[in-house]
Amino acid sequence: MENINSNKKIYYIIILFISYLTFDFFTKDYFKSISMKFFFSKDKSRCEYFIYSDYIEQGIKYFMYYLSLNYINLYSSMFMIFMETLSTFIISNLKIIYQEVKPSLKHPEFPSCLTFSSFGTPSSTASSMFILFGVFYKGMTQKYNIISYKFYCGLLWTIVVIYSSLVRMLQNTLYLNQVIFGLFIGYVIYYIFFHILKVNLMDFNQLKIFLDYKFTVIFCTILLFGFNTFFQFVITKPFLKNKSNNFINQNYLSQTMLFEFLGYYIGMLSEYLINFKSNDILFDKYNIKEVNINGIEMFNHTKRDVSLFRFLLFCFIDYYLTLTIPTNIDFLDCSSYINLIFSLPLFYRTLKGILIFFVLKFTIRFLGLTNEKINEGYFNLKIKD
Repeated sequence: MENINSNKKIYYIIILFISYLTFDFFTKDYFKSISMKFFFSKDKSRCEYFIYSDYIEQGIKYFMYYLSLNYINLYSSMFMIFMETLSTFIISNLKIIYQEVKPSLKHPEFPSCLTFSSFGTPSSTASSMFILFGVFYKGMTQKYNIISYKFYCGLLWTIVVIYSSLVRMLQNTLYLNQVIFGLFIGYVIYYIFFHILKVNLMDFNQLKIFLDYKFTVIFCTILLFGFNTFFQFVITKPFLKNKSNNFINQNYLSQTMLFEFLGYYIGMLSEYLINFKSNDILFDKYNIKEVNINGIEMFNHTKRDVSLFRFLLFCFIDYYLTLTIPTNIDFLDCSSYINLIFSLPLFYRTLKGILIFFVLKFTIRFLGLTNEKINEGYFNLKIKD
């Protein structure tokens, strides 16, 4: 019966995907006209209202990482980064296929509020926000099966997705059809992982699979990026010669985000192997539970101001590392495929992922900034049992 239901879900997502592509083909011009009529503006001064929108969106992402790690568990934060980087990777490939430029290039009378250097379809912003809050919603509702939590998390999910999508259109940066396409891709990825593959962020055994098959995870991530880059370099490169080099370079740099997940995973794996010596009972401390066992409290939380400092430290490290990622990659004029596989952006992305993890979970413990101070007596008791 379970296999039958899984097959139905697979058929559903395939039919839905084909149906949407058909819908988009026949309606995208209509949605573009709606965008120009109701959302776009020829008045450049309107951009002043959205001068801080990018910082707000980035702050929301930081806050999601922080909340998922501190109030759900480690698996949810790792999976959030995995899903976001994977969606960005997929979106970047779809942009190469569609090669649809953003509004201001087709309609100069609507100047964009942002300097951009990539194609517009589908929207990576819409997809990314949908994925981030989708993982957060699942984590919170799987951990706290409370109706009010579902309502408020779902409401927050809806508000942020609408806000980020609406701002992009009001900035003359994306058409409505590009935003809808991004949201649709986000939904497809979300549905595949949580409804077909049945990811449960509360199941430590699923996280254990990532820990046990470490070489497979690392190899598959590198292989996926390597094969994709090879395909673009050999197959699609000849068809991109008449396109903007900046667009192609930006797409390549977006795809390198996959290595941020790899870096975060390496950081998590290092702590599991070195600090916890592969002890599953100790490592499962990330699944925060407000319980007492035989009168022994599992966690003693630190003060909120300490957690706030921890969050700000994470924001600073991530933002600084993002600014230092090299962008001088010339994809179209690159003479060797190997130069793209072993490029500096890959190294920086991996380093960024590792440092983000260690800032969040490892190094700061020596400063006493973790808000999961563990009562060792609890684990001693559990190990004896």
